[in-house]
Amino acid sequence: MTTQERKAVGHRLRQQRNRLGLTREQFAELADIGAGYYGQLEVGTSQMSVDTLIKLSRTSRLSMEYILLGDVPQEQDLTPLQAMLARCTPRELHLAEKVLQLFLLRGDI
Repeated sequence: MTTQERKAVGHRLRQQRNRLGLTREQFAELADIGAGYYGQLEVGTSQMSVDTLIKLSRTSRLSMEYILLGDVPQEQDLTPLQAMLARCTPRELHLAEKVLQLFLLRGDI
């Protein structure tokens, strides 16, 4: 992987981390990797293993293909809500369903 490609990977990770409202330290902790190492990935000075890529994909809710290549996921035909739900774990889906049920039960909306 070239330096430019590593920087592009880091840029995509940083954008998503910012969308999630997390600091580098918080994101690294959630991904179970060192904060310093994660910082190096964001600036493109380090490469990652497949294990790290999997952790970053799960934590960022981005496909591995998008992280590495910048290819738009096939979710492009989905609404933003459908795309978010498609990336949820079963536990997260259950919690999202409960929140939505509570939201829809409110009669003042």
